[in-house]
Amino acid sequence: MPRDFQFENSLYSRHEFYKEQSIKNRLLKHKCVEALLHKHSGNKLFYISKVGESVEGRSLNLIKIGEGKTKIFLWSQMHGDEPTATAAIFDILNFLSANDDYNQFRKNLVKNLTIYFLPMVNPDGAERFQRRNALEIDLNRDARRLESPESMILKNVFDSLKADFGFNLHDQSKYYSVGNNCKSAAISFLAPPTNEMKTISPNRAAAMKLIGELYLMANSFIPGHLARYSDEYEPRAFGDNFQKSGTSIILIESGGWQTDPERQFIRKINFILLLSAFKLIAEKSFSKKDISIYESIPFNDERLSDFIFRNVTLCCKEKNHKTDLAIQSEDKFFENNNKISTKSFISDIGDMSVFSSYNSFDFSGYELRLGKEIIFSEMPDEELDYIDLLSKGITSIIFPNATINQISQSKYPIRFLAEADTLKREFKLLGLAEFLLVKNNIVRFAFVNGNLFDLKNDFWLTN
Repeated sequence: MPRDFQFENSLYSRHEFYKEQSIKNRLLKHKCVEALLHKHSGNKLFYISKVGESVEGRSLNLIKIGEGKTKIFLWSQMHGDEPTATAAIFDILNFLSANDDYNQFRKNLVKNLTIYFLPMVNPDGAERFQRRNALEIDLNRDARRLESPESMILKNVFDSLKADFGFNLHDQSKYYSVGNNCKSAAISFLAPPTNEMKTISPNRAAAMKLIGELYLMANSFIPGHLARYSDEYEPRAFGDNFQKSGTSIILIESGGWQTDPERQFIRKINFILLLSAFKLIAEKSFSKKDISIYESIPFNDERLSDFIFRNVTLCCKEKNHKTDLAIQSEDKFFENNNKISTKSFISDIGDMSVFSSYNSFDFSGYELRLGKEIIFSEMPDEELDYIDLLSKGITSIIFPNATINQISQSKYPIRFLAEADTLKREFKLLGLAEFLLVKNNIVRFAFVNGNLFDLKNDFWLTN
């Protein structure tokens, strides 16, 4: 008989009570993790120990809860710019230390399980909001050589615990889709293979069965947005090697969701997934299931963009061409102001009929024109007449005497620069996506700062 997911539905509605409020976005730093560990250190429920230091001397800490026979080990953020699950772990710590009508569940958990958390394996990468560590090594390609201290710490902790189950927690590209159905892969699962033949060992089969149950549950919250991560064997990866050692490894990749750039909703899904997994493991209620559910989960594909402008007219060499235009973005972290800047670029041109996007518009009858720059000696005292500027084709203003920190562009559909942009304005792959949509020689829409602006109604169509 299928489960009714009453427990998970309750968690879904009450997540806000346990959400760690100090974590608000993707810029989760080691300093915040240390403060939260200090907050929990006085709770007798948790045993927190320092297990080593990163290249730059930031601590890695292991959190233990429970005294049960079955051991679970979870590690997160081995890629510094993948913080979603780390945030969810601290939501779970708040949940486990609360006192309410879940107390019987908590009692059963600590009786049957011993759970270990190693959050933020790559604190130096987190400081720079980058994938790799301070040595520019991808920790998840360092499982064999163990060149980085963080890799050695992760391996030593894993070897010492001899856990029954392991959860390898990551973020994935927001452009992954669920197979070819063009829905975003908000969560992807994998029971990593142990060899090129993808042999199904008993511990890998257990991981598959558990994932099957988690898939059915999560599909009630985000139907159609669940996928399976590529099962290509990677001999340098920790998940593949840990699976080979006999632990049942479950990879969870957090992906994109409409209107959730900071992945706070997906953080909530992680919170539910992991607590549900603990419940299933404690009750051993998944062990008699079949692996067929896991095998039915569609693989990731890469069929998404941020925007697709369909049937738009481009003028090239004095000829008009009707085409589709796909736009994606990349994040750049600025350490001086601790902010992420997002720049949009043209990711594809041509027939995009088999692809989808988070925002799609049919611009039949509209011509796409490149935006222009203009130089201002100083910021104007009065309000900018941005509609007039956009109508004249101007999408960027250069302020040579200002610094980026002095420039605020939040209220205007104009891009403000301290110097000329290094990206050329031209319709080419990876070219800057900043242009105007014109009909009957009148500028009707502007694509600036990664969003679409409606000049006629003075309104952002996306934001």
